Amino acid sequence: MRSPALLPITLAGLLISLPVGEAHQQQGSQPVTPPGEQRSAPADAPSSTNGVSVMPLGTLDLSGEFNGLRERVLRTRRITIAPRGSVAWHEHEQRPGVAYLLNVALIQSHAGDAVFESSGVLHGWRNRSAQSVTAVVIDIVPVPEPFRP
Repeated sequence: MRSPALLPITLAGLLISLPVGEAHQQQGSQPVTPPGEQRSAPADAPSSTNGVSVMPLGTLDLSGEFNGLRERVLRTRRITIAPRGSVAWHEHEQRPGVAYLLNVALIQSHAGDAVFESSGVLHGWRNRSAQSVTAVVIDIVPVPEPFRP
């Protein structure tokens, strides 16, 4: 399997580079990524998040699964990017995840591909197609504040 840190995908989808603002929000109340993860975008990368919808699919509390994962949950969301929509350039900070591409027309990527996102990988999403693109994104995140004991 290819490492996303070594495979730059450009033009019509996920933009990734090796390690090295504005609010990182989509339509609605839940951010696509935490605001503190947004980074300055290179010239060819999206600098803002727009035309994105997020549907929560569920979470699993990992506290009882592994001692090292106390106050962490496994989160699943369906993220849809409208035509000409984007997710701003960002870097995950101890928030590993995988995006499973459901329907997408990307250079070097196809429906059914999985893209892994880990700490230190800078990336953003841009939909330059005429159709919405959708991915199921699964990541490990801190337990949301309202749910902490």
